[in-house]
Order: sequence, then structure tokens, then C-alpha cells
Amino acid sequence: MPWDILSCSISGRQHWPSHKSKMNRDLKYWKEAATVILASGVRNHFVNKNATSTQTCRPPLPVSKQERNLTHSWLETVVFDYTVLMLQRSAKSSFMPHAQVFPGGTINPSDFSNEWIQMFQPFCEPPNFKLGTVRETAKRPPIFAMDRRKLGSEVPGEVAFRLCAIRETFEESGILLVKPNDPDKCLKRQGTIKLTQYDQKELANWRLLVQKDAANFIKLCRELNCIPNIWALKEWSNWLTPTHLGGKRFDTVFFICCLQEIPFTLQDGYETVLYNWMFPSDFIQGYSSGKFFIPPPQWYELGRLCRFLCLQDLQQFSQDRALEGCECWFPICLVASDGLAYLYPGDELYPEDPDYLGAKEKNISSSKTLQQLRLEVTRLHRKEIRDQYITLYVNIEPLYKHVHPIMMNTQLSSHL
Repeated sequence: MPWDILSCSISGRQHWPSHKSKMNRDLKYWKEAATVILASGVRNHFVNKNATSTQTCRPPLPVSKQERNLTHSWLETVVFDYTVLMLQRSAKSSFMPHAQVFPGGTINPSDFSNEWIQMFQPFCEPPNFKLGTVRETAKRPPIFAMDRRKLGSEVPGEVAFRLCAIRETFEESGILLVKPNDPDKCLKRQGTIKLTQYDQKELANWRLLVQKDAANFIKLCRELNCIPNIWALKEWSNWLTPTHLGGKRFDTVFFICCLQEIPFTLQDGYETVLYNWMFPSDFIQGYSSGKFFIPPPQWYELGRLCRFLCLQDLQQFSQDRALEGCECWFPICLVASDGLAYLYPGDELYPEDPDYLGAKEKNISSSKTLQQLRLEVTRLHRKEIRDQYITLYVNIEPLYKHVHPIMMNTQLSSHL
């Protein structure tokens, strides 16, 4: 089924929701969501691997390109000059309990509210609020490609999903990614972001109100005379939950945002019970040791971040490829005789017409071993799981001027 048809007509007939909803209620097989990878500078500091405090440390060590393709021997010695925020989901969560995730959540009708049009004046330059036009449109993910005006909203998807990520980040961590409502401030070439300071007691009150009703986020921005800093969020990736897992599924946009310094952070105590600002490598090591449970998309994206030791390099890279776009990644499970492989787009065994709805057989099966299947092809983009080990194999050129993760080989302690 073509993606454009799938986006608007899962049931096989086109019928649009009420204009009051502002959202695509026709996507009954999954929910739309947004998340943001927050990277924050810790210049002349390092983060304690067992806490959220910082201590003085030596500057980052130089690492050769060859060493960057090693896994744990390199991860154990490398030092970054930035940390990444991950939140631990509550044990009571109906989706991925206990998991370490980037802040974010599902879209809300208020994220598509036409009230934002007035709020963002005079930034509302068509077609997408001065965010710029993504170059690759032929394979644009449906989460962005859909014309939301047919659903009653003048807010483009590129804007609404950034609003969602910013709102959810505030709800879950207390971090408010906004800027003063100053139309004269340049938006096109922002470096690392220095957050505007507000009274924490006032923000705590607003946080409760937004958690109670997402529409209060618009009122917050009006009251504080600020606007969500959608320009600080750069498009990074898009993941669709596989069908074989069962239960809830999400079509999630991943953005990335680079901050100058670690802001005041506090878990909400409901959806999130702990927060951690740590090096990307520390999260991967924690996952390997059994300290953390990290879902596959986050594990993959942390591996990508390990290509960048310096925040400035990460910020420049995300800025340079900001308009390259991305494609929707829908992992396919391959069951071999001695383990599992998750195939990603570009792998030689990845199907030309993936079954996004799970109407057919949810897995690909083979009587061959993982090694046999790997040696029979030339293009690899897969994660293999065998004997409590996870190994990433990728030798294809990344699309959209992106990077692949370091070649990770992780021994699991208690995740399977």
C-alpha cells in the first residue's frame, strides 16, 4: 500500500476526522509521537556514571577514525565534552516500563491548534515557519508528508511535531525549550542553545497545568511572552514500531537539540521516575551490563552519537544536514536457526514492500544461520541477536548525509 494512501486511509476508504481534532485519527494501527535528543555541553567537566552531578575532569582525548570503529575497548576510554539526557520510564508504564528513553511523547490536538499561527507571528512564513524546505521530498515520511490542512489545521507537521517534542520535554523533565518572542532575532544559524532562565517555582506551577491539559502550553507561552524554539530542533530520524512486538505502536519523529549547559532537570515522578545526563557511551555500557534497558531505536541513535566526541561537531553536523530529511525506518524481524536479525532499510534482505500493518506474516523465517545469511549478501544493515549478544552490521552508505552508529557488539545480561 503506498505511504500516502496509508497515511490517510488505513481502513481502505478515505474519511477525514472532524476539523476540531486537528489530528489524523485514522491512524488506528499506531500513534504519532515526537522525541528530542538533548545533548548538553559539560566543558571541563565530566558526568559521574552513577549520578547526575558533575565533577572537574581532563579535556576530551583525541581518537582516530580507525578507533571509532572499535566497540567496547574504545567506549571504555573515550571522553566526550557533552552528555545526553535520558529518562527512566515508570514501572507502571503500559509501554516499555523501566526503559531509558529520550524525552517525548504522543501528539496532542493542541500541537496542531491554529492558535499557534497567531502566537508565532511574524515567524509564520509559509510553508513551515522559516524552518526551511527539506530537499528530499519523494520519500518524505508520511508523518511529515501529510497535508494537515485537510484535518483542519494550518500548522504544518514539521512545526506541530516540534511543538509536541518541546511540550513533552517540559512535562517530563521540566526543561523549557523556548525563546523570547523577539521577531528580530536571527533563526537560521543558531549554534548551541542557551536557555532563557525563568523562576523555577513559576515553571513548576505551569508544568502541573500543562501535564493536566496540554492546551495550557499555549497559555504558558502567552503569559511568559515566549515561543517554543522549534528552530533549535533539527530533524534526525523517524522510527515506526515493528509489528511483531504486539501491543502499542508509535510512528515517532526524532529531533536533536544541542544546549550549551545542563539545565535544571526534574523527573515528573509519574511517567518518568529518574533522569540521567550521561555520555552516550555510558548509556551503551550500562545497557550491556544490565544496568539499563534501552529500546532499540534509542540504542541505535546513541551509537550514532558516539561518532561525535565534541558537542560543537555534533551541533555543526545536525545543522548542516538539517534540511536533508530522513526516511521512516520500520525494522523487519528475521528469524534464523540460531537467533534473530532486525533488518533496516538498505539491507539486501529488507523487503521492497514492507507490511507496515502486520496483516501478513510478521516475521521472515529461514532455516539458515545468521552467519550464513550474512555471508550470502553484500549489503548489510542489520542487528543480530544470538547467544545473549547483540551485534550491529552495517556497510552501506548512509542516506540523507547521515552517519551510521559505531559497530557495536553488546553482551546482554538480562534483557532477553
